[in-house]
Amino acid sequence: MRTKHILNSSLVFFTALLLTGTLSAFAAAGPIGTPVVTEAQANTDTGRSASLIDATLNTDRALSASETMEDTKAQALAGTLTAKITDQIILVVDHRLSLYNQQADGSWKRALDTYCGYGRNGLKAWNLRQEGDQTTPMGSFPILFSFGIAGNPGTAMSWRDVTPYSYWSGEKESYNTWVESMTPISGEHLSDYTICYRYAMAIGFNIQPTVYKRGSAIFLHCKNPSEWGSAGCVSVEERDMISLLQQCHNGCYIMIVPDEASIASF
Repeated sequence: MRTKHILNSSLVFFTALLLTGTLSAFAAAGPIGTPVVTEAQANTDTGRSASLIDATLNTDRALSASETMEDTKAQALAGTLTAKITDQIILVVDHRLSLYNQQADGSWKRALDTYCGYGRNGLKAWNLRQEGDQTTPMGSFPILFSFGIAGNPGTAMSWRDVTPYSYWSGEKESYNTWVESMTPISGEHLSDYTICYRYAMAIGFNIQPTVYKRGSAIFLHCKNPSEWGSAGCVSVEERDMISLLQQCHNGCYIMIVPDEASIASF
């Protein structure tokens, strides 16, 4: 279901960066790439509220006049390490989520832009996050696969149907993985989340190595009807989640940062 796509030359490049201290942390992404992570802002918790802001929901989703303006986020993405290993990035800058695709000339073009929610206690450096702190990890992570309670909406990504026995495990021996179990286990029973997990993507946070209790079940999923805040996941309106699934393919990454200046760190 997951395939590596990093060239040997890229591995040499990233190894060199590690040895010189350019990257402060690096974890093999196994299935579809290598998440590029950093300790920039390691001691910073944005503390931004994920309160409901209805007024933003109808802005920019269709990319109108702003699409013709200079896209500084696209320019920033072009110079990142993440852009060297993927051709598709879901960019979260505070409460704005955008989908970018790399063009034939190497530039990046925005295909979708909308409001998003995240952890109730804001964003936090990936290596400082702890299970239950209700923060969303900052960094650049591979999208492992898509899944849902509803049927596949037509995505080119690997897709898993949620069954009555599907869990995202909180057990130590299988922590932060999808498990099919006939008997209840700790973690999230995925079929219980009938709205949020109608359509979702699994974010490759805390994998290879997996650190017990650092956090699990970090997804991009449909918004909770009652609030924008989450226990750590990123959320969008269902129509935007479907649109993302229909436009994304295997190898896609998600980059989560507090501001535009932080894009360069990943």
